[in-house]
Amino acid sequence: MNFEFPRTLGQEDARERLSQALSQGRFPHALLVHGEAGLGQHALLLDIAQILCCDGAGARPCGGCHFCRAFENNALDNVLYLMPLVKKSKDGDDDPGEGLDSALVDELLEKIQAWYANPYGFRCEDKALVTVGQTRALIARLGYAESLRKARLVLVPYFEALNVNAANSLLKILEEPPADVYFLIGSENRAALLPTLLSRCLHLGLSPLDPRAFRAAVDSLAARAGVPVVPALLPFAEGSPGTYLELVQDGGAELLEEGLRFLSAAASPDWRVFADYTGQGPAAAGMEETLKLLHFLLRMVRVHEALRALHGADAAALRGSADGYRWTAQALEKEGWDASLAAYLGPLEDLADLPAFVACLEAAHTAVKGYSKPQVALVGLFLEYEAKARRAKAQTARAAA
Repeated sequence: MNFEFPRTLGQEDARERLSQALSQGRFPHALLVHGEAGLGQHALLLDIAQILCCDGAGARPCGGCHFCRAFENNALDNVLYLMPLVKKSKDGDDDPGEGLDSALVDELLEKIQAWYANPYGFRCEDKALVTVGQTRALIARLGYAESLRKARLVLVPYFEALNVNAANSLLKILEEPPADVYFLIGSENRAALLPTLLSRCLHLGLSPLDPRAFRAAVDSLAARAGVPVVPALLPFAEGSPGTYLELVQDGGAELLEEGLRFLSAAASPDWRVFADYTGQGPAAAGMEETLKLLHFLLRMVRVHEALRALHGADAAALRGSADGYRWTAQALEKEGWDASLAAYLGPLEDLADLPAFVACLEAAHTAVKGYSKPQVALVGLFLEYEAKARRAKAQTARAAA
């Protein structure tokens, strides 16, 4: 029997491994699909679920049987969800107990529909959690024997969104699941999961797509969304189709221009520009905008580092700012990317102390995400970087003299 994965773009190795497990009747009762955001975990989980539901005699999913049609409309009683939710129950409690009230049910249905409609764009809000009330309700339901002859599926798109009590409550049922119950689990941060949960799952890792598969995936997603492909943003998605969609939706072209402004200030260095990102300059940015920029700048650094790793010999032969831009353009062209991006990545060649700059970005990103008053931390970090950069420039000037 042939198995199709109509939603999943690329990931041929993962698809082949799953097809073999399905063909040989050794599909695991708890499968953990993990990888960086946007690689296709959510699409793959939906494809596996529909394959397990399908009643077709040929290729699965067939798309035409009763079960396939019902799955597409989220109308199967044997498909259950542990979905991270944001809203509180009516009494204001974060844990709704053994069930979900009407507000939480509405949120659950909205998120399931969003997942089905756009698996590569599906995201979990930072404050969303799966509570112990949800897991207890699920366990109670799985405890009843079902009259259906179909397997019962539990879809968990974000395993890391389970709070500690919810995670612990699942340990026993993951170790000894009822007959014909399959947990299909996704994670974008496997390191955050409890070891006891990890030990009860078969792990399937997804990797960034190679350039050809990535471009085919982006073309397909752009066509579905009815939007043009922006070549300048392709390298910064780092082989992740979902990340490319996110960059487009978050105004990636504007982030690229803002990143150039920031890098120019870092090369000077110019505190007046940095001050805008701490909320103290004349063109002060909000913390949400600052976080987006810092995240994008870290992407720019990773692309630059990848180019150096691949074409380091060329870089060593072209030292100096002008040559650095020329080397960057040549490296981009060799990788099949837009060579004009050298205007945006080239400034990284101008930085007197690149390691200090990267350390500053990483610390600033952590501060904005985790501190209650990140503005104060940002001032200190940017001033510290400015001092290091000035010392490095002075040392370079003395060495040249």
